[in-house]
Amino acid sequence: MAFIEQENTLKPACELSEAIRTMTTVVSDVELFDSPLIERNGDATQEKLKKGRPLLDPGHIHVKNAAAESVFELLLNIFREHLAEKSGDWERLERGVRGGGILVRELLEATLQHRWDVLQTWAGAFSIDIDALQFFSIYLARPFRQEAAQHLWDETQTAFWQEGYCPVCGHSPVFGRLIGSPGHRQLWCCCCNTFWSFPRIACPFCKNQSQDQLGYLTVNESTSYRIYVCDKCKRYLKTRVCAEESSKKDTWDYDRDYFSTVALDSIALREGYIAEPVWLAHGERAACQ
Repeated sequence: MAFIEQENTLKPACELSEAIRTMTTVVSDVELFDSPLIERNGDATQEKLKKGRPLLDPGHIHVKNAAAESVFELLLNIFREHLAEKSGDWERLERGVRGGGILVRELLEATLQHRWDVLQTWAGAFSIDIDALQFFSIYLARPFRQEAAQHLWDETQTAFWQEGYCPVCGHSPVFGRLIGSPGHRQLWCCCCNTFWSFPRIACPFCKNQSQDQLGYLTVNESTSYRIYVCDKCKRYLKTRVCAEESSKKDTWDYDRDYFSTVALDSIALREGYIAEPVWLAHGERAACQ
């Protein structure tokens, strides 16, 4: 089934994505953690992956206060410029922080530890849209999770991971790529910027492999984007179709594709499919079902 994409969001998406990349580069030289991260450990890591357990233990992450505040300031400026439609929320968030009602390090660690009740409390207290605050907090935590991912995960471990959720932080994918023919499939987690392989004919959310319940919606027929859907769990995944693998695999700009395809979310929702919450980790999703 084909649809017409209704928004041209490529230019602002590229600008937002580039700003986030620049922020990540800026903070890459900053010491982010109070204690060293646990490195990959051969057999133990493989065993953990085989059991479907994400590698990152939120309880072992202790961030530096100065690093948290530095990333907060950078991200706030980015969102003010590139997500101006939410300017009121960013102003209220800043007032909460400047007035001492919202502690940046606690906001960050609550996000890393999936304590969403903390964000809900602050959203209510300072009249901040909860979706905006959660989205901000996910990208606030991104440099920290990404740094951890670089210590814990590499592509050689792909064979040991068979799950649809992120092998590093346990969050659901928000975007995918089909590469070449017949189509090697990659999933991407925006929370830690990790990508991993997953079977082409399977739902990453419920593992359904029944072909009569799996399909995709296309946009404009000739576009390279699809919306893969599952009629069992009613989830969907936006996906880029690539003719061949880039020679620079690690530099694919998933953020750009994710931000520029907001119109695809509207199409999927209109067709009765459900957006998996970005902030929901695997264990939390299971508990909610």
